[in-house]
Amino acid sequence: MIYSDFTITITERGDTGYPVFALTQGIGRVNAILPHPDTSLKTLLTQVAELPPHVDGQAGLRSAGAALFRWLFSGPLEAHWRVAWDRASQLGRGLRLRLSIDAPEIGAWPWELLHDPLRDHAFGVAITTPLVRYLDQASRFGGLAEQEAELPLEMLLVLPKAPNLDLRLERALIEEALAPLEGALKVRVLEDIVTRTGLGDALLAAPYDIIHFAGHGGFEGGQGYIVLNRPDGSPDWVDDSTLARFVTNYRSLKLVVSNTCSSGRVDDALAFRGMTPQLLRSGVPAVIAMQYPLTDQMGAMFAREFYRQLCLGEHAGQVDVAVTHARNMLAILYPGNRAFAAPVLYTHAPDSVIFSLPQEPAVQAVLDPSSQRARLAMFIGSLQTSADFEEDWALAGADDLVAWRHVLKQAETAYRSHLESPRGDLQKAAQPGLTLVEGRLAALEQALARVNAQRGAGSPCLS
Repeated sequence: MIYSDFTITITERGDTGYPVFALTQGIGRVNAILPHPDTSLKTLLTQVAELPPHVDGQAGLRSAGAALFRWLFSGPLEAHWRVAWDRASQLGRGLRLRLSIDAPEIGAWPWELLHDPLRDHAFGVAITTPLVRYLDQASRFGGLAEQEAELPLEMLLVLPKAPNLDLRLERALIEEALAPLEGALKVRVLEDIVTRTGLGDALLAAPYDIIHFAGHGGFEGGQGYIVLNRPDGSPDWVDDSTLARFVTNYRSLKLVVSNTCSSGRVDDALAFRGMTPQLLRSGVPAVIAMQYPLTDQMGAMFAREFYRQLCLGEHAGQVDVAVTHARNMLAILYPGNRAFAAPVLYTHAPDSVIFSLPQEPAVQAVLDPSSQRARLAMFIGSLQTSADFEEDWALAGADDLVAWRHVLKQAETAYRSHLESPRGDLQKAAQPGLTLVEGRLAALEQALARVNAQRGAGSPCLS
């Protein structure tokens, strides 16, 4: 789907309200003044924030979303929006709602609840109208280039030791979600005791495209925090500015996902003190974080649905579509729960595309499930043929043995890499292959030792 942009900019509070303007591609701009919010709107938002995790709050969520819509789309903005929406629909396009909010107390509201009561339309879960928090950083970084990503994409999954959280479940579900992406996304897991030094060392290991944090987070004193570990395993609360320093020198990074409690909030008094804006200002094109706590199962389910959509299909690389799809699945699986509104997407990518995949047939074959099954069948067939083959090391010369050892070492490395695959079927097939190669390497080493011994003590040994 092709998207047009509908950008709403709300500036700082004035005496009569909040100056706002809306800019739409192909239609133009409209200006207005939003009134000071009344007590009823603030009360509805407070009630949503105070909902217990397992309570069905469907009525309150819809009421809060509708109240947000009526406040934002009052007067000329509503007519402007409906004209833009109808025109996009006629053209077969989606209409991306980009919120650029300078007023911090307004930016902290849960805009992901936004609901049009006239059309019964929930913005946060509809890919026809994805909703993003847009921070224009062009003056800071220049235009953001849409560069083709090299396959496989590199992802660092950070799972610090955290009491009362089942991060093994999140890892399992993420690996399950990524199983169809074998060859397109490579994951390194940093888990158990994760210190600041350990995270710094891990970031040097590869040019990561994605960092996914899971565990505990918090928001206090105008700052966002995530929890890493001290060397003894105790919590180490890392503030937003420190986390931003970790990523500021890695220009390969396209996305940070913080699947931690409260990491998506911004300060009511200072908008850019929240964790997600700090990361954007450090150059990360997109950040996703949670403005409400999620249960372990909800957080893991969000990760599963989000990464599948981000890496597969027509909208691969388009982060707003991926997060909208994942929100919708949360709404389906947990009806009446505010979980769908927890993920907040901030980006300074104008079209929300943070990477694009090459369209060569070889690349598309990597993503095609039928091709993956065919390659696995070929792999297993090749393994069986190799198992039936008997080498006669006794007839081989020293040079031949050295050459064969080089080949077998390469095969050993390949089998070990398959054992790290998120695909269980590939791991299962690779294990007997590794056992076979290791046995042959041991026999070859014995044969090579005999040849070297026959050459005599004064002759150079081959290695």
